[in-house]
Amino acid sequence: MTRARGEGGHARARLVLPGVTLLLLGALTAAPRAAAQPPVPVHIAGIQMISPDQVLLLLADEKEEKAVPISVGRDQGIAIYLGKEKAEAPRPMTHDLLANILKTLGAVVERVTITDLKRDTYFAEIALRSGDEAHAIDARPSDAIALAVRLNAPIFSAPGLLRPLGTLGRPAPTTNADRRLGLSVQELDRDLAEFMGATRVAGVLVASIVAGGPAEKTGLYRGDIIREIDGKPTADLEAYRAAIDGALPLRFSVWREGRSLTLVRP
Repeated sequence: MTRARGEGGHARARLVLPGVTLLLLGALTAAPRAAAQPPVPVHIAGIQMISPDQVLLLLADEKEEKAVPISVGRDQGIAIYLGKEKAEAPRPMTHDLLANILKTLGAVVERVTITDLKRDTYFAEIALRSGDEAHAIDARPSDAIALAVRLNAPIFSAPGLLRPLGTLGRPAPTTNADRRLGLSVQELDRDLAEFMGATRVAGVLVASIVAGGPAEKTGLYRGDIIREIDGKPTADLEAYRAAIDGALPLRFSVWREGRSLTLVRP
C-alpha cells in the first residue's frame, strides 16, 4: 500500500491507494512492444473536500466501475467545481479568462487526457486546434479539467491509470436529483458559500432546473439556496430529503443574491 500523491507529488495523508508496480517493457529485450491501448472516456464522478487544503477528484469510466483518483489543491478543486456547475463569478477567474481567450482566438480544445503517473505525479495533455494546426499542450490535470468543463471538451484517461472503484471508495453523495420537482440540489460547503457571499446561510444549492418543471414554474433558479420547504429547514441533503418526503411541496424559502424570498408553487 502506498500513499497517493497529488499533481505536485506531495504526500496525501487521507487517500491510500493500492501499490503500483511499474514494469519496464522492452528496455532490455528485442521483443516487440504491444500496441498502446486507446484512451478511455471518463467523467467527473466525485468532487469532495478531504481536508482544509485538499480535494479528492474521481474521474470514472462510463460504467462507473473504474476511476482515476486525483488529489488536487483546494483552489484547483473549487475551480473545477465552479466550472462543472457553470457558476457565474463576478469577474472571470483564471480558467474562465483562458477559456475566453481561446474562444476569441478561435482555438478549440478537442479533448484533455490524463496521460501518465510518474513518481506519484499525474500528467495531462490538452489537445488544442487552431485553424489547421494541432497542438499537444502539457498541463496539470486540474488545469486541463478546469478548462475542459468550461469548454465542454471531452475528458479521457490512459487505461492503465484506472482503478476499480471498489478499492478506492467513493465520496459521499453531495447532490440529489429530484424528478418530481424537476431540479437537482447539492450540498453547500463552506468554500462555495464563501464564494457566493452566503457564509451565514444554511441550505442546499439549486444546481440545475428542468425546463417546464414544477421548480421552474415556482420561480426557482439555478444558484438559489433553498433554506426551508413548507416550513421545514433544509440545512443539508438529509434534511432536504426529509422535507420533500410525501406530497409535492408548495412553499419554498430561498436565498438569492443576498435576498430572502418566499416562492409558492402555482
